[in-house]
Amino acid sequence: MRFPFDRQSAIMLGIALVAGMLAMWGARQHIQGRIQQIEARAKVPTVQRIVAARDLPAGVRLRPEHLAVRSFPAEVTSSDSLSPEGLAAIDGRLLRAPLRAGDVLLPIHAASEKGAPFSSRLGEGRRAITMPIDAINSASGLLEPGDLIDLYVSFDYQRRRITAPLLQGVLVLATGTSTEGGAGHEGQGYSTVTLDTAPEDAIKLVAARQSGSLTALLRRSDDGTPTQRASRGDLASLIGVSQGTPISQPPRRAPVIYGDRPVRRLAGLRPNSDVAPTTGMFDLPDVPPLVSAWLAAQESMQGTELGEEITDAGLTDD
Repeated sequence: MRFPFDRQSAIMLGIALVAGMLAMWGARQHIQGRIQQIEARAKVPTVQRIVAARDLPAGVRLRPEHLAVRSFPAEVTSSDSLSPEGLAAIDGRLLRAPLRAGDVLLPIHAASEKGAPFSSRLGEGRRAITMPIDAINSASGLLEPGDLIDLYVSFDYQRRRITAPLLQGVLVLATGTSTEGGAGHEGQGYSTVTLDTAPEDAIKLVAARQSGSLTALLRRSDDGTPTQRASRGDLASLIGVSQGTPISQPPRRAPVIYGDRPVRRLAGLRPNSDVAPTTGMFDLPDVPPLVSAWLAAQESMQGTELGEEITDAGLTDD
């Protein structure tokens, strides 16, 4: 049995096949075009730039832990954005405006050290106090910015003169108008000394200046050992001179009366010369800590490095 050939159906079938093939070819071309676009975009030259690692408020002192490095297309990157090589130029500077995490850091965001206020040299939570040199005796004429000093206070307490360490390891920020690394007035005299202290240490310093006299002792920059030695009493007790009756003086005779008997005289008691005279030196109950933020940071860094060495050596307990 033969089926009649439908020429019109054959034509429609051919057209459908051709249309399908054209659609497949068009889809293939579209996909290939997208792939080429993606590959071309991936081949765009990129540059690395410094960005904020997290949200940073204005006024923070920039440190490497505050920053990160990200890649950006070279054609859309700002010309004054900072590359990783420029990190040293902004390390330690203050942030002028707040940044969000991922924002590109520009030179305008970091305050220049030239012309920056003196307060920008202070660490977080620190205070600067200026003292006249007539209030700090001893080494004041030899001090330079960057030196460390110990401050001793002398005052009267219960009819005794007490001299004890007040603050130890105090950083000298400025002598007069001369600062460390600044021009100042080098070679000229100065009448004030500016010190770096914590708020509570500044209060101690103000109170000590009002109620006693201060003396400054110069300390080596690598000396991290505090002292608790102090003195009390007069100069004789300080150097260990006995306050009793001198041995060269003849002892007095003491009269003794027994009822109606004649008065007899007995030799007076002679001081015991075997007992060592007491001195005015003593130790404070607690060892005062060093107040220098730089020394404290150095000790903390040394402790961190020691912990890393112990961890690397595998000496930690499991």
